[in-house]
Amino acid sequence: MTDVIAVVPFQYPQAPHARRHGPQGYTDPQRFKPWLRDEFTFRCVYCLSRERWCPDGEDAFSAEHHHPQSLAREEVYSYDNLLYACCRCNAAKRDLTGVLDPVETPLAEHLEVLEDGTIRGLTEDGWDLIGVCQLDRPNLNAFRRGLIEILRALGELNSEAQRQVLRRWFGFPANLPRLSTLRPPDGNSRPAGIVESYYEQRKRGELAEFY
Repeated sequence: MTDVIAVVPFQYPQAPHARRHGPQGYTDPQRFKPWLRDEFTFRCVYCLSRERWCPDGEDAFSAEHHHPQSLAREEVYSYDNLLYACCRCNAAKRDLTGVLDPVETPLAEHLEVLEDGTIRGLTEDGWDLIGVCQLDRPNLNAFRRGLIEILRALGELNSEAQRQVLRRWFGFPANLPRLSTLRPPDGNSRPAGIVESYYEQRKRGELAEFY
């Protein structure tokens, strides 16, 4: 039961996100995607959906410009302006400004997912983000509730069956990006982050089984 308790799939970060990668020089924002996948632990920064939950895996996610491309042309190819978001949230945000930035503020101060799968804002900015990304739409509420119920039910399974389900829904993707092989045109301003990337953790045998 310990592993089940340790998995909290819908808890927003309690501290601002500190970037650990800094690739520079790509002229296609999608070239940053392997770095963003590792940076934001393979999940959408807004709705917390994970690659493992989507039939198309990483193809259901994209590089999202926090400061819109139409309004901040100088930041179109800036890694520090990019977030990892599912395509649904990315499309919903569009060119809006003033949306909460997880690098600037801990989203746990603004958003909370309840035990029944619904979500509530703890601040006006939190409610604004819920409205922008439609984080309270019925299908998403039902999906969250279903995963929470799965976690509860796992406590009744034997340990091996429990771990199999946990690996399927709450494990890391099989195709972890091997960032050490990538060569950004203008280098990497935070090279130390590669050592702590999830691929390197797995190679050292340090990668957690679930998260």
